[in-house]
Amino acid sequence: MAYFLFRTQIISKSNRSAVACAAYRSGEALYSERDGLTKKYGHRDIPPETYILAPKHAPEWVYNRERLWNEVEKVEKQHNAQLAREIIVALPTQLTNEEQTQLLLDFCKENFADEGMVADIAIHRDKKHNPHAHIMLTMRPFNEDGTWGKKRKKVNGKSVHLTNWNDKETLLKWRKNFADRINEKFKEKGINDRVSHESYEKQGIDKVPQIRLSREAYQYEQRMKREAEKQGKPYEPVTYYGKLNQEIQRINQELKALKQQEKVVSISEYQEEKSLNETIESIRKNASLNDVEKASLLLVAKRAKSYVDFAVARRVYHDLAEGNWKKKIDSQQLKLRALKNVINKAYHVYQQEPKQVIQYGFHPGKFNEQLREKIAQLKEMEKSFENELTKYEAVLKKAELALEVQKRLTEEEFRVLYPHAGADFRIEEKHHAVQYFKDTGGVLPESEIPAYAAKKEQEIHRMPTFAEQTRNMYQSLFVLNRTIQKQSKERMEALKARDFDKAFEVSRKIEQYMLRKEKMSKELEENKAVLQAILSEHYGRDVSITNTAALLRLHELVERGESSKDFEADLRRIHVSEQQKLERMPKPETEAQIMEYQYRQHVADGLLEAIEEVQRANDRKKYEKDPTKKRQRRRYRGQEFER
Repeated sequence: MAYFLFRTQIISKSNRSAVACAAYRSGEALYSERDGLTKKYGHRDIPPETYILAPKHAPEWVYNRERLWNEVEKVEKQHNAQLAREIIVALPTQLTNEEQTQLLLDFCKENFADEGMVADIAIHRDKKHNPHAHIMLTMRPFNEDGTWGKKRKKVNGKSVHLTNWNDKETLLKWRKNFADRINEKFKEKGINDRVSHESYEKQGIDKVPQIRLSREAYQYEQRMKREAEKQGKPYEPVTYYGKLNQEIQRINQELKALKQQEKVVSISEYQEEKSLNETIESIRKNASLNDVEKASLLLVAKRAKSYVDFAVARRVYHDLAEGNWKKKIDSQQLKLRALKNVINKAYHVYQQEPKQVIQYGFHPGKFNEQLREKIAQLKEMEKSFENELTKYEAVLKKAELALEVQKRLTEEEFRVLYPHAGADFRIEEKHHAVQYFKDTGGVLPESEIPAYAAKKEQEIHRMPTFAEQTRNMYQSLFVLNRTIQKQSKERMEALKARDFDKAFEVSRKIEQYMLRKEKMSKELEENKAVLQAILSEHYGRDVSITNTAALLRLHELVERGESSKDFEADLRRIHVSEQQKLERMPKPETEAQIMEYQYRQHVADGLLEAIEEVQRANDRKKYEKDPTKKRQRRRYRGQEFER
């Protein structure tokens, strides 16, 4: 039987870049808009053979590899969004290169492009004995007009996929279709061989399947094999999976001998003699790690002050990627940008109207002297920031490497427990399934793994919902506006007192707050567009009100199942409710209470504005002429009048 490989994995935004993956597989240098870096992975002696297949209604730009994956990364907003599905297939060595390519393209067109996906294909022939292809598939369908479509929609309050691309049955269908195509080609050419997409167990073959080595492990094994031959020593595998495959070969030889003696035992009975605990424990004990990986794990262990597994490595990585240190870096970067902006604005104003530089905290008569001081201050801050950033990026890179090591070990442990599991389990699900075995000694049924993992993830950390994120942004913008107003008053007082140093510092803070407000306002507008679309679908009419508080409260009614389905009635009801809450609030005394009262008043005023906005829209609609009606003419004493 010929060799068959059809492996899938998800490329997630939380820890990978679709542009970087496409660059590596295609051998091209691709610019990533997400981080502003060009992804390039060295020279290949045999360049990959690349193609892009797309559905008929896809826009023309999908055939530009760089733009395709940058657009994917832009449309997928969530930090942990699924960017692409990668399928790795082995190409049959019994066929010529041209036959392999044509077989693959026909398969990808029928199963992927014709079904609505864009398939970015890279064929690698670096090793003659191992021709294979990487197929990166888009996860989101296209609308008929060439715009991105939705992945999910809500049906009876539940979010459901709009395609079947994530279904296990679809993956099985793809595997079968690929195997069938290869077998048809073999038959056509008179090749007496075949492949199968099914496991040995399903094929009725009493044999344990070997585990495919990673590229790094395979190359390492080959190098050690050559060294053993040079020294005239018998070759012994050195990697964990190499040793495991050797053990599997021994098992298969014993099974074959038993079968010949008509003393056949089942694989399950044979494997029951082996201890899963011992096998699982040996994975980490015998893990082959280089010095950099060991140092990375040590760093994570010191930061976590505990033994490192996948959960600990993930927590440390996310603390670094999103925690206080990252926030400090972002804050310093924003301060630098604000300082540059104030200096530039003051310089340009001075060229036109020198007296106006006073508003930025500069004395017109001492402008050049003060400008040199501020530029020197800026350079000192930039130097300090660069040092901090270099240090942070080095630690983050080590934490990322430690997480990759833990993912690899978790994958190995999961494969021992679930040797026949499909490729559609996420790494978090695999971790919790393995941890369940370590905690209880039992093995979860595959069908229960996703629900169990979701429950455990909820216990570890709860991610804010889309509505909560939007509400937090809205409240933050309210506070920012108040802060900017307060800082503007402080600047006026400083200028009156001729305190130019304070006026300059306040100007820098205002610029910093304005930059933050600009970024947050853009994100809020994007979220509002989503809320408007959800509410328009619910109410069956165009919900184009612009007030964020009104959109959030309406969305809340819909989510709780308390909506009357009457848009204007719901809007009035939430306005009355907010007014009543405002009236029941005690008289504010502390600074926090005053801020809360002002925010509630702001929300109530916004709801009233939304109602008035809807009323104005209704009035305009009421008095607009209907463009579908024909103009009628009547005659009066030889004159025509329109009506």
